[in-house]
Amino acid sequence: MEVEEYKFAIMQLAQAALRDVCGKVELDTILSKREEMGRNIKSIVERETKEWGIVIIDVKIKDIQLPENMRRMMANQAEAERSRRARVILALAEEQAAGNLLAAGKLIDQSPSAIKLRLYQTLANIASEKNSTILFPFPEEVLPREPKIKR
Repeated sequence: MEVEEYKFAIMQLAQAALRDVCGKVELDTILSKREEMGRNIKSIVERETKEWGIVIIDVKIKDIQLPENMRRMMANQAEAERSRRARVILALAEEQAAGNLLAAGKLIDQSPSAIKLRLYQTLANIASEKNSTILFPFPEEVLPREPKIKR
C-alpha cells in the first residue's frame, strides 16, 4: 500500500483508534487511565503502519472533546452508577443497624427490668415534645375488681 501523505494518514488512524478505544470504556476510565489508553492506541496504529515502514514512538492523549450527546450519555451513566453505589451503601447501613438492633434485643431480653427502663426512656422522649398524648393499654385483669353487692 502506498501512502503519499503519511502524516495525515497516521493522524486519521490515530483518531479512528481513539474513537474505538474511547467507545469501549467509561468516562472515569478515559479520565484516569490516559497512559493505558495511549498504549492501546499506539498498538493499533503500529499494526496499521508497520507495512509503511513507520515506527510509532509514543502516543499521548492531551485533550479529548466528546460530542454533546456522548457527554450526556456518559453523565447519565455516571449518575446511575453513583445512585447504585448510594443504594448499596444504604443497604449495608440497614443491615448493620438490623444486626445492632438484634444484639440489643437479645441483651434486653436477659433482664426483665431492662425492657421497663427502655420503655421509660422512650416515654420520657415522647413526653419532652409536649404535644403528644400517651395511651397505656392496660389489661382488665390487673384492675381491681369492684365488690359484688348482694341484693
